[in-house]
Amino acid sequence: MAIEQVSRDLRRPKVLEAPADQLSFNTVYGRQYINVQVPHYTGMVAGHTIKACLASGRHTFRTETLTVAKPSPQNLIIPILEVVDAIDSVTSVSYSVRPGAGAPVIYSEILDLLVTEQPFDLPKPRLSNDRRNVTVKFLSMVPGYTVRVRWHGVVVRDTESLPIQNDSSMSFSIPEQWRSENKGREVPINYSLHRSGSDDNLMFSRLLRVTF
Repeated sequence: MAIEQVSRDLRRPKVLEAPADQLSFNTVYGRQYINVQVPHYTGMVAGHTIKACLASGRHTFRTETLTVAKPSPQNLIIPILEVVDAIDSVTSVSYSVRPGAGAPVIYSEILDLLVTEQPFDLPKPRLSNDRRNVTVKFLSMVPGYTVRVRWHGVVVRDTESLPIQNDSSMSFSIPEQWRSENKGREVPINYSLHRSGSDDNLMFSRLLRVTF
């Protein structure tokens, strides 16, 4: 097994939206991504390639590779959907550097980023064995809220919003087109919760990731 080489010259990154290493999702609500800033580390030169990584107990996401053009702090982006999946958890944010072609990858120190909780704990939905229905169930389901499923495929699609009637699970039908147009692709699926008649922000569930 290969051993990762961690360099103390590669100081931990920053998440620009979380100056105190704590991120409230409401502060980035409606955004498309957050910014991971790689510091101007010792020995940075043009041509180095870097990647950032956000890892929780639920999923690990790695950014695309960025080539350093000029030694300076470098920004890489994490899609907001990965932040949604990390709500109410501590994530590890780091980056890696490859100094040149064929050179070993060097890993940075880790930033422990807390993504704070929402008023409701919303676990990921379930997909039926025939992949025709998504089921939503969470603790403290009470009337006065609506639920909608979002399908993050080649086209982002939403089901209709349904009101919570009681504490039973809710089922949402998935059209055949949604499944067929994503053949061979991984589709993240989650749902949102909204307090009826309010201007409150939506609350979001964790992600179910399914390959079709």
